[in-house]
Amino acid sequence: MTEQKVNYIDIGIMEKMCHPIAVAIFDEEGDPIAKFNEHDLALLDSALNNPRQAFGGQELYPTFTKKAASLYYGLIKNHPFKNGNKRIATASLLIFLYMNNYWIGGNHKENEDYLIDLAIRVSKSPGIQDRDLVLLELEKWLEERLVKN
Repeated sequence: MTEQKVNYIDIGIMEKMCHPIAVAIFDEEGDPIAKFNEHDLALLDSALNNPRQAFGGQELYPTFTKKAASLYYGLIKNHPFKNGNKRIATASLLIFLYMNNYWIGGNHKENEDYLIDLAIRVSKSPGIQDRDLVLLELEKWLEERLVKN
């Protein structure tokens, strides 16, 4: 996959697109997604900026799939919203892909099942070793399925 300029999700896009789409698609009567203003700004900002991180002039997530995996993982693990973080992370991942002219190819139901399972595993994962394994798994999964829009 050829690397290109990456369009990132910021707080404004999260408020105007990601959160409303997560609510529209994934909100449940018995388990509602928190309102947008019910978030910890520092945790949300950290998760949104994680894919942009660099150290010593080197990007920590140099490929698009690494950036996408980092965004998804960070939104779940940082837990910036009072409720609905896994669903918001899933919607945000899809919007991040779309903003960068990618989509997930293959069987829709299998992809949906995978992302649901992975979101639960991420939320329950305990440490840095699990973090690296989960990020690598999601990165490889995306590399196998991403298609250019």
